[in-house]
Amino acid sequence: MDALLELLQQGGPVMVPLVLLSLVLYERSFTLYFRLRHARGQIARRNVGGLDSIESIRRIRTQLNEAYQQNRFIIGTLIAAAPLMGLLGTVSGMVSTFQSLIDRSGQKSMEGLADGISIALITTETGLAIAIPAVILLHFAQRHLQHGEQNLVNLESALMEHA
Repeated sequence: MDALLELLQQGGPVMVPLVLLSLVLYERSFTLYFRLRHARGQIARRNVGGLDSIESIRRIRTQLNEAYQQNRFIIGTLIAAAPLMGLLGTVSGMVSTFQSLIDRSGQKSMEGLADGISIALITTETGLAIAIPAVILLHFAQRHLQHGEQNLVNLESALMEHA
């Protein structure tokens, strides 16, 4: 916990919004992932009510697609925002760096330079560290959706053959 607080302090004021963004992003991402994973499992086991007609199978496919698309838009927006917020921290860190060069001379100037660059690097790294795993998680959620849809298509084909 102390390391997290130290990181927040070292990264400057942009770190708090980055942490809040990451909490919302990962809550949404994991909720979507587990929902689609569960639905895929239920479909594969044919443990979903209403898989007895083509219309009901199509309705379930539509519901899964809509749930994915709605969440994907929000998650995609949050994924894009994380590196941009990191970039904002980079810019503020560089502004502070240049300000320290103007205000100070000698050894103090070097300390200010190091502090500003540190803030810039920490926020950039944090923004990317938030976004990259979320992109991967979204990909896995999409794969569960695709496999679930394929199972529904197979069921639909089987129903058409028996009709």
